[in-house]
Amino acid sequence: MRRILAFTFFALLSMLCLVAAGRAWTGQVLGDPVRGGRIYDNWVSMTGRTVPETSHPLWDTQDSNRRTGAVTWLCTECHGWDYKGADGAYGMFSNHYTGFTGIMGMVGASQQDVLVWFNGTANTAHDFSSYFDATDVMDLVAFLRTRQIDTNLMIDQFTGRSLGDPQRGVDLYEGTCAECHGEDGARINFGTEDEPLFLADMTVVDPWRSVHKIRFGTPVSRLMPATEELGWSLGRVADVLAYAQTLQRANPSLRPFSAVATGPVLESQGRVAPLVWASVVLLLIVLAGAGYDYYQQRSLAARRPANGKPNRKH
Repeated sequence: MRRILAFTFFALLSMLCLVAAGRAWTGQVLGDPVRGGRIYDNWVSMTGRTVPETSHPLWDTQDSNRRTGAVTWLCTECHGWDYKGADGAYGMFSNHYTGFTGIMGMVGASQQDVLVWFNGTANTAHDFSSYFDATDVMDLVAFLRTRQIDTNLMIDQFTGRSLGDPQRGVDLYEGTCAECHGEDGARINFGTEDEPLFLADMTVVDPWRSVHKIRFGTPVSRLMPATEELGWSLGRVADVLAYAQTLQRANPSLRPFSAVATGPVLESQGRVAPLVWASVVLLLIVLAGAGYDYYQQRSLAARRPANGKPNRKH
């Protein structure tokens, strides 16, 4: 019995190794995911290509978001800065709501499963082959497969407040951000003279957008470093966001536009179901083997007399 269990255990372990090897082979990342993050931010600025004057072909399938023209071609306007689309910050209580789904299901997907969304195979109206070259597509796919995160781990989904520690964010901000944004965050006006917006306004009003730009930089100015290239953890990003939210504001009356009444649906961060099930089966086999050994030992002990010596026939 024990030999059968051992053989079964090693057979399943070998199968698990083959599955893992297969995932590693098919899960190779081609392209630059950091540049892909900037393409997701604003592919028109990144590629220098001309966007059509008319709205995106899929835009007319919704009637909630009244924006028109170039902005409708940007990934973020449909799928959000938190990558969750209608299930996240751009939910039905946001003025950016479209009803379009998020893209977090692409995390851990194969290269081909994501590519079909840019060449018209999955949806002819979502064909970007006329606007992206091969490098653009590879970079964007690399971002979608490997660098999306669940922003609920960093930002309170109802208040928009960072879950990081502003005290830990002070040194990070002063060492990396203050040179351009100023120690008080008021050096750059992101709004207009009549309606100014400082860094703190941006991080409070749309912290999801701020996290994306902290991680990947901005297509507008390459002077902003991408913390993904600096090796920052997500905890560091949350800390510097928390500190930035405490800086001087030009318009304190503004609040997060995307607070939602109900929590967004949390998507899986990767397709790990096969590995999980294989691990569960292996665990059950190990437990079964341990249980059988325990049963054998108890049975042997029960057959021994109290003096610990085996009975002998005369």
